[in-house]
This record gives sequence, C-alpha cells and structure tokens, in this order.
Amino acid sequence: MQSNEFEYILPDDKIARHPVSPRRSAKLLRVTSSGALTHGNFENLPQYLNEINCDGLWANETKVLQARLYMRKPSGGRLEVFLLEPVERVVELALSACKESSWTCLVRGARKWTSGTASLILDGITLHATPVHPEEGLVREASGAFKLTFKWTGVETFGDVLDKLGCTPLPPYMQRDSDETDKEQYQTVFARFHGSVAAPTAGLHYDQVLLDELKKQGLPLNSLTLHVGAGTFRPLSEGDISNHVMHEERCVVTKRGLEKLANTKRRVATGTTTLRTLESLYWMAVIHKETGVFPKVIPQWTPYEDGEYNSRLTDFVNYEDAINYLLENVEFDPKDFTWDFQTQIMIRPGYQIKSIIALVTNFHQPGSTLLCLIAACLTTPWKDVYNQALAQDYRFLSYGDGCMIELKN
Repeated sequence: MQSNEFEYILPDDKIARHPVSPRRSAKLLRVTSSGALTHGNFENLPQYLNEINCDGLWANETKVLQARLYMRKPSGGRLEVFLLEPVERVVELALSACKESSWTCLVRGARKWTSGTASLILDGITLHATPVHPEEGLVREASGAFKLTFKWTGVETFGDVLDKLGCTPLPPYMQRDSDETDKEQYQTVFARFHGSVAAPTAGLHYDQVLLDELKKQGLPLNSLTLHVGAGTFRPLSEGDISNHVMHEERCVVTKRGLEKLANTKRRVATGTTTLRTLESLYWMAVIHKETGVFPKVIPQWTPYEDGEYNSRLTDFVNYEDAINYLLENVEFDPKDFTWDFQTQIMIRPGYQIKSIIALVTNFHQPGSTLLCLIAACLTTPWKDVYNQALAQDYRFLSYGDGCMIELKN
C-alpha cells in the first residue's frame, strides 16, 4: 500500500481559515455503512446518533497550549519558538513549574542564534530562553528541534507565562497569524487538560446548545484525553506506508471512564484522537495478557501480524472483554484514579476497528496518516466521499466541516 494512494487535490479555497458561528451550524456529511450519503449539519447529530442506537458518545478533552512564542535573539533579531513537549516531565508538571521549565521546541530564525539568551518582555512579564546545555550552545537534533530552558519573572507558573505571552498554534495550512479570537475558537468548549499543540478538531463543532441537546437525548459526552503532538501534521513517508514512523502521543483515562466503556456496546468517537485512544486501550489489554507488562509506549505495529495489513487475532471475545481485563489489572493513580500511557499505533486499511460503531471527524489533509485511519473506517472508497464533499462545497481541515462515518456492523 503506497503513500500516494492517500493523495488528493485540495483547492486552496476549500481550506477553512476561520470557523463558522455558531459552531453547530457547520455542515455534517453522514456516510452510512452501505455508502449512502446524507447532507446535514451538526444540529442533526443527536438524530443521527439515535438512529444508529448509540449508547456512548466519546470525545477528547485535551486543551491546546498557547504554544507559539515570539522572542528576540541577543542580537535583536526575531525568533519564533514553537513548544512541542517537555524535555523530561509530563506536561502538567512542566506547566506548573515555578522557576524554570525545559522544552523541546521548533525554532524559526535560529540560524544565527548559537548562544546567549533570547528574551520576551511584555505586560510585566520577563521571559528568557537559553539552550538546555549553555556550554554546548544551540544544538539542532536530528528531528530539527532544539531543547530550550525557560526562566521567567512576573507570574508564578510556566502555564501562566503561556497564557499571557503565548499565541495559538494554528496549523501552517491556514496561512495566517492567529488572533485573539483563536484563543477561544481553536479550543473545544469542553477542554480541560492542557497538553496539545493542535486541537482535536472534530470537537470544535460542539457548543453548549448542542451538548445540552445531546444530554437531553440521553447522550451526555464522555471524555478521555490524548494530548495531540505536532507529529499529527507529519505527512506520510514516501513509498510503502509501512515505512512511515508514527509519532507517540500521551493518553490519559480514568477508572470511571473504563467502567463506562465496559458497560456500553454502541459507542461513537468524536475525532481521530479519541478513536486512537479507544483502540489503544484494547491493545494495552492484549499486550498485558500476553506479557504481564503494561508498556510505556504501545509500538506502532502491535495490532498487526508481521508483514500483514489485517488486525491480528487475540484472546479477547470483544472490546468490552478487553476493557474489563484492564479494570482488573491496571494500577490507577490513587490520587485521581487516572492511568496514562503513550501510543504509537497506526490505523490503516485492513485494520479492524473494535471500539466504535461510528466516527465523527473532519476532512483531513492529503497524504496524512489521518486519511489512512479514515480509509480503515469507511466501507466505501474514501476518495468518493471526499470528492462528494468537495463538489458540495464542504469546508476542509481544522476549522472546516465534518462527517459521521458509520462502520460496518
């Protein structure tokens, strides 16, 4: 299976640069398991979910960091610093740091910044950035990223620094700088836990009116967390998609969430990140049952037999069986009954989705791993669906419209 099989022509005028208002007025293309298409909007979502007997709606409650900082080099030149992830700590601890915080970053304008301190002084806050190892200077890693240590005065935590000085990390394909409205618009209304450098965009279509209607229909939103990394924008490697190396992303679930999963059968996921987390839970159970160990990271090809595209066989009868296994074996954090791990799994055509009966998602970039996931969910060729959406003037990518894909029962 070649990466060029996941390419399509996306006209520039089909890329949404700004969201619609209200959020729930965005278009929603319903794709049934037989391939039939229905054109509606997100206000139709409760009806659609009831028609497929959904008994559990899930979404990702990660919160987007104001991860872009504009600083000055010692020479006075401008630097654009894009925070990717903490060097050592988990995100929550790195944001709560009160003296210094070290992050892996992309830096634009770094070519002539070899040493010294970059600075940003604004609104009574002073922020300084230096290479993690000043004696070695600024060292570019193989990935193209740098490790920087930040120190500040004027506010208490690094999270406060980002809230005050950081800018919304809009995806590059929007081809514009963020403004103050993006701080609210590029964030789901149910976002709770800081940690992502990109929004879980399918969730951007939910507003409080829609959430209230879903709850009235017996479909309150259930939540889990996957912190979205910049790797989500990395295009597929050239050639066979088996050559592509997936990025790792951190998942957090609660004991209560697992109990809800175990007691439902007809679940619907909002967004590809939610689906990756739900499927990763299944493979965590498989790995532990086979090895007695929960790995820190689920390897990319865990779901497959060597050299095969189809999902491999396991000892679990169904998804609920695997979740009950986790409830019996996971050691949850005693403070908040959470469990976290990282996932690297890649969902591609041939993979058998186990956790859901439908996926609510946006329209994704050409040549992306997200298109591989979409193709695995659809029972009809993905290009046919995308061509129909383009012909009907659907808006694409992060601020664009959405679709609800019903999986084969």
